[in-house]
Amino acid sequence: MAAPATPAPAPAPAPAPANPPEKKRRRPALACEQCRRRKIRCDRNFPCGRCTKARIASCTYAPTHVPASKTTKRPSPARAWDLSSANPSQPRPAKPAETVKPAPLLPNLHVQPAPSGPGSKARSGSGSESSNVDWLVARVHELEKKLANVVHISEKQDKASGQPGLGPAARLTGTVSKTRYFGSSHWIHATELLPTEFALLGRAEAEKTDLYHALVKCKALGRRIKQNRCRPVSSENIGKQIPPRDVADQLINNYLRTFEGVLRIVHVPTFRADYERYWQNPGAANDAFVMQMQLCLALGATLYDEYFTMRPTAMQWIYEAQLWLMLPPEKGRMTIPSIQIMCLLVLAKSTCGIGQDLTWITTGALLRKAIFMGLHRDPKHLGKMTTFRAEVRRRLWATILEFNLQSSFEAGGPPLLSKLDYDTQPPANIDDEQLGDETDGEGALGEPAEVPTQTSVQLAILKSLPLRLDLLRNTNDFRDSQPYDEILRLNSELTKACRGLSQKLSSLRSMACGLMRVRITTFHVSMAEMLLYRCFHALHQTVIAKSFDDHRFYFSRRMCLDSALKLARLWGLSGPFPASPEDGAADFGRVVTNGTGMFRYIPTQALCFIAVELIHQKRSQSRSLGYLPSVGDSDLRSCLAAAQTWTIDRVRAGETNGKGHCFAAAALGHADALSAGLDEKQVDEAILCAATDSAVRCLQALKEVAKREGLPADEAEHEMADMEGTADMQLDWMEDWAWDDTAGLSWPQGTFDGTAPVVPGQFLDQ
Repeated sequence: MAAPATPAPAPAPAPAPANPPEKKRRRPALACEQCRRRKIRCDRNFPCGRCTKARIASCTYAPTHVPASKTTKRPSPARAWDLSSANPSQPRPAKPAETVKPAPLLPNLHVQPAPSGPGSKARSGSGSESSNVDWLVARVHELEKKLANVVHISEKQDKASGQPGLGPAARLTGTVSKTRYFGSSHWIHATELLPTEFALLGRAEAEKTDLYHALVKCKALGRRIKQNRCRPVSSENIGKQIPPRDVADQLINNYLRTFEGVLRIVHVPTFRADYERYWQNPGAANDAFVMQMQLCLALGATLYDEYFTMRPTAMQWIYEAQLWLMLPPEKGRMTIPSIQIMCLLVLAKSTCGIGQDLTWITTGALLRKAIFMGLHRDPKHLGKMTTFRAEVRRRLWATILEFNLQSSFEAGGPPLLSKLDYDTQPPANIDDEQLGDETDGEGALGEPAEVPTQTSVQLAILKSLPLRLDLLRNTNDFRDSQPYDEILRLNSELTKACRGLSQKLSSLRSMACGLMRVRITTFHVSMAEMLLYRCFHALHQTVIAKSFDDHRFYFSRRMCLDSALKLARLWGLSGPFPASPEDGAADFGRVVTNGTGMFRYIPTQALCFIAVELIHQKRSQSRSLGYLPSVGDSDLRSCLAAAQTWTIDRVRAGETNGKGHCFAAAALGHADALSAGLDEKQVDEAILCAATDSAVRCLQALKEVAKREGLPADEAEHEMADMEGTADMQLDWMEDWAWDDTAGLSWPQGTFDGTAPVVPGQFLDQ
């Protein structure tokens, strides 16, 4: 029998690759679908902060799929199942006292019950159950991360988890308005905490209500008043508009007893000697001194009377000084007197309302000019100098640093300078009369720190400057959110600095009583405290919006409110100013009403926080946590009512924009309507009614200003009629908050030789 044929051997299988390429998978999308669609950051809450702010009704999350191969490195499915709430026999762990409601990753997912029975093992690999188990594992990790963030908010944990300390929604980003970028410290962000007022006032514009027509008339009349104030400026007539000697003496004394005591710019004995020589022979006076004198006159004019009646003349003095600095040759302006003129120009433009929202740009030029002249280096490194020259340079550098810091706060921009960029020492604690021709650095100079001198207030403010520089740089850093631990650290140091400043000035003021050579008044103390206490708003403004839903940030809201009430007391909004004119309080009250810049921006920012707190208390949404006393509603309302009076007083003093008064009235009407228990529709009507009444009051006040400044009534009526007849006049509430009284100053060709006079009014927005 033949042997069976041997079958051919099967071909050997190809060897499997040693390291098969792992299939790449996309990272799970943790943001909600709405934020992903709009390509913005999501805080992963449910609903998320972005959807809540945008009033999106639905906030949904896409299911998160984790491959089964990845589950082998994680806890077993049985353990993950025990951690879930699907087993009713397993008691739930107690919820921590300070936990925050977690954001569900899959809000619409229905978890099936755990498999049981003999066939459960065979079905354990089913796709639906595996998907549920994978989701539960991811859910446990997400809850652990949420719990870690709740128990302790630290920079170390934030870096480990890859998340910023405050979460994406806690950061107030910059705002672009009228081609300008406003960083986090800008006061405009405080108004975003009152969305109801903005929404209703914007609706009034769209519906062309009585409020809209009243505001259009206010805008038309205000524009005509500003044009009437502008006068021709020519290089041939610079320094020719000096008032009589008695008026000039009063204006100069106003400046020297107020601003010069806080921000040292001029050497008072030298300035007074030059001032006397000027009146002996005005034609022989140096042009640089005339510009200094005119700017001092402009600053003193803000305190001259109740209504700032010298505003047009002060504007002309400022324009002439700005033109003089632009005249050739530019190298001839690289002198200490020119630096003093630029310092006075920055302060005058901010205080008198000449492009005050652009002061940061002017201050930047001043800072670079000072560095180019070596003021950032201590005089001991620049060769031998007299104590007079050295101390004047140190005082000017300290003043420039303060200008740079304050203008950066108001513009919402970085300071563009750090404490490593200069080594100039603080000025000596010495009076102006003691500066002589001896060589600087040869011996001890100045009095002890506890002895009051004419430089004591500047030194007290300068002590906290490095801290405030760090605070402002961190606040306006747009690259990353600021960890809350860092905010608390800066708050602690700022609190110590403010307390130390108040105690120092109080001690110096009491010791200066009875001294003829130095006087420290309420004006000096109030202005110094204002410069420091404003920092609390910039520091905490970035997180205050999150504090109403998350009590971890209640401290920030309380600090903003406390500093706002402190500032309101300085301005007399929580009580009248003392009647004694010698105390200096009346001077500060007058400059707060007549001045612009920081004297308007800081109160507006503070009053927004007071209005927000009052409205939330009326809604019963914001109460004290128990360990801090709550501020009474009556106290907050009285401050807001006083602010309403303050804003209309500013209009009577010559401010041409009535939106500040209108917004304060709307916020007060909102709080009163909530207090009366009205429904939502009635609350809206009450807000609009209060805003309309305020617009009518502003219009009447502007008519009084026009009559006082000699504007013919028929011209004003004609301007208002033309403006009201314009179709679709825009009154954007966010973009019209710039409050700039001028739109800039342009110099055409021929100005430098005096052949073409410049009329600033012709460059205003029409």
